[in-house]
Amino acid sequence: MAGQICAVCNSRLPPPHVPGERRCAKCETVKHRVYLSFMHREAWHCSFLESDAKTVLPRKLALEDPKKLFEMAERGGRKMNLEAQQAIQHGIEIGRNGFWLELTEEQYQKLRIASRRR
Repeated sequence: MAGQICAVCNSRLPPPHVPGERRCAKCETVKHRVYLSFMHREAWHCSFLESDAKTVLPRKLALEDPKKLFEMAERGGRKMNLEAQQAIQHGIEIGRNGFWLELTEEQYQKLRIASRRR
């Protein structure tokens, strides 16, 4: 809250240190808010929704390891404090949940392309 570290990645910010949450130059490029919904059915199936929480993005994922959900959250700009970790863990325990991601343009464009089936 002192304005000395980035609110997203916790890197040090250059002066002047203005009180309140701030982002570094790298994290300022976050432009797209996307909801990741996951459910367990033989694997962890993930789907993505636009910020309106209605429009489905074409990319779908199936993960074998639930730990990958934590990695996706972190890479997607989710602040992984204790509350966020517990929320994801609770979702894993009950078999379904979701969380918001703040994606860069490049990450967002990858979600706009349907995944190829193997």
